[in-house]
Amino acid sequence: MVVDASRARWRQGWRVVATVAAVAIGFVVLERIELALFDLVGADKLVASTRNEGADARLAAEADALAERSQARMASLPSGHRSAAFRLGYELGWASEFVGSYAMSDPGVQSRAKAIGDAHVAVARAAARRIGIDDGIVAALPSRTLTDFVRVQERFERDESGIAARVEAQLTPVHRQLFLFGTVVGADAATVDGSNGKLAQPSIEAIRRHATLAGVAAETWQPLVADPRGASPEVVVARHRAAVDIVLSALAARDADDAVRR
Repeated sequence: MVVDASRARWRQGWRVVATVAAVAIGFVVLERIELALFDLVGADKLVASTRNEGADARLAAEADALAERSQARMASLPSGHRSAAFRLGYELGWASEFVGSYAMSDPGVQSRAKAIGDAHVAVARAAARRIGIDDGIVAALPSRTLTDFVRVQERFERDESGIAARVEAQLTPVHRQLFLFGTVVGADAATVDGSNGKLAQPSIEAIRRHATLAGVAAETWQPLVADPRGASPEVVVARHRAAVDIVLSALAARDADDAVRR
């Protein structure tokens, strides 16, 4: 059963709390500005407007360097390593975003949200075991304050849980980027799923950066930032889920190629 409260309602509840820190309010404002820009010009134009030749070249060079640093270990990694690293991030990103969005709801709603989140964490733990990571450290990032919630992705980036470092140590620097790519996509998916398609705010820059550094082709990740304008909520949900499937299929294909080469 999908919890019927919305992420937007959660934020509205937080805004009436007098003790909310000014910095947290600032993050809410910035996030709503981003959403307004997204609605105004669409994902395709935002992608184009935030790119420049120099930045693209630097990102490509960084991706090449990561690939070179990772190459020597690729042949010795467990089967399905790319898919597992992404899945680990995706499920934790999904659970952290979804459960956190109900942190100010009634206890009964919170309990139902946690049960849904726990199912995603269970999948994440299975992915962790597949690549030799202790599943005891695998958990959603808790949101006890508004600042915690709006900074979920920042918290993944600075590796609050230590999981990204474990992924890199167990696999390669490329897999750390796959994990972080997964956390971004998972959080976006939770927003789409949790609002039944009424909210869609792709994290364009984070998706592009981590996907590129992870060696994911542009044609694979670009469907994740499709423009939702004019689409019904049902179409938004279906389209985003299909975009996630494209990524999973591409990673599975690369994992299969690795297995053949061995």
